[in-house]
Amino acid sequence: MGWFVKERRGGSWKRGWLEETLLTSSAPPLRLLALFGIISLLIFISSYPRYKYEVEKTAANLKLFMLFLPILFVFILVSLSFVHRLLFNSSYSVRANQAKSLFGEGKFPWGVSLMLILLLLLVSKQSYFHSLWYPTL
Repeated sequence: MGWFVKERRGGSWKRGWLEETLLTSSAPPLRLLALFGIISLLIFISSYPRYKYEVEKTAANLKLFMLFLPILFVFILVSLSFVHRLLFNSSYSVRANQAKSLFGEGKFPWGVSLMLILLLLLVSKQSYFHSLWYPTL
């Protein structure tokens, strides 16, 4: 029945359980912190060779992916062009004047120009990409 009557309390009743816990807790002993630090260091040292192996393996896979990325890019462009022709040429007779081409037929070929720019960029920076992909060569 105490909640019917207004009671004046100190400022501690306004604090939450987390704040109260943090205010009443103390720091752990230094010996425990030192033991925890030594154990963490030993675990790190024992797992470092595996970590280094995984990083080297990931770097090799990334280099392989970067090698085949232009080929993948060309394949995606060709397949998009094929799907576009398949979809819009079959319905071209129905919507002769309504549909505009995605690739701009009769206009400047943006896809071809983008591919030429990509190829020129790759050729001009070939030595840079080779040094990134194969630093031992």
